[in-house]
Amino acid sequence: MCRFMIFFAAAIVSYALTPAFIDLFERGGRLVKNYKGDMIPQGIGIMFPIQTLLWSALFLLLLFKNDSANTLFVQFAITTASFIGFIDDMLGARDVLGFKGHFKSLFTGRLTTGALKAIVGLLVSFIISSTLTSNFLETVVNTLTIALFTNFFNLLDLRPGRAIKVYVFSFLIISLGLVIIQKTAAILLFAPLLGIIIGYMPYDLKARCMMGDAGSNVLGISIGVLITSTFGLYVKILVLVFLIGIHVFTEKYSLTDLIKNNRFLNYLDNLGRS
Repeated sequence: MCRFMIFFAAAIVSYALTPAFIDLFERGGRLVKNYKGDMIPQGIGIMFPIQTLLWSALFLLLLFKNDSANTLFVQFAITTASFIGFIDDMLGARDVLGFKGHFKSLFTGRLTTGALKAIVGLLVSFIISSTLTSNFLETVVNTLTIALFTNFFNLLDLRPGRAIKVYVFSFLIISLGLVIIQKTAAILLFAPLLGIIIGYMPYDLKARCMMGDAGSNVLGISIGVLITSTFGLYVKILVLVFLIGIHVFTEKYSLTDLIKNNRFLNYLDNLGRS
């Protein structure tokens, strides 16, 4: 019950704090063009790990000391993912795109923030996976699943609210599965983060700001950790195959075009926008 109260409290606080972060970025001149050509702040997602740190300190570590190790585990994952994403938001150039482009550039001696993000993301995913299992195959599957989920939400975050809608839908589906297999503790562990993201969502939908990779990385890695830490190997392999398929597809085709050309997906994509 306390964790559900934290979820609602986190959503309210996040909704109240987001304008302050938007103002902070605007005063700092950290503005980029969105898909409409409007100049808006990017990288607001850096507030996600900052807020989860607050809730971890004030609630989880105080009220749920038995979960302190798991809480710090989740905090490590989302903080490192957000940090490397924030570097890309602040320093990244957009003249190189896709895995091929970034690693081709790296092999010619030019380090891009995209390649740095991929390398660090893979290392973080491996560290997390190594704490979940000692089985080599499962470690590989977990590492790739977490890393690809992180990038998958980067690919989604091209229109207001899109990545968050997929995140909330994914969280609900995963939660239903965890209720069925009676592993609800994992759902409650991520309750503050879900509240924070939902509290932020109205500003993203109205194109007041962009969470950037600092935010989409958090969405992706949290879903990846939630799946790899709770489900069995066969489920994780199926999820990994799906993620590989999506990444192969997006190397050649646009997810935005795919969504735009599907009436139902396009309706959901535009739902709630100005």
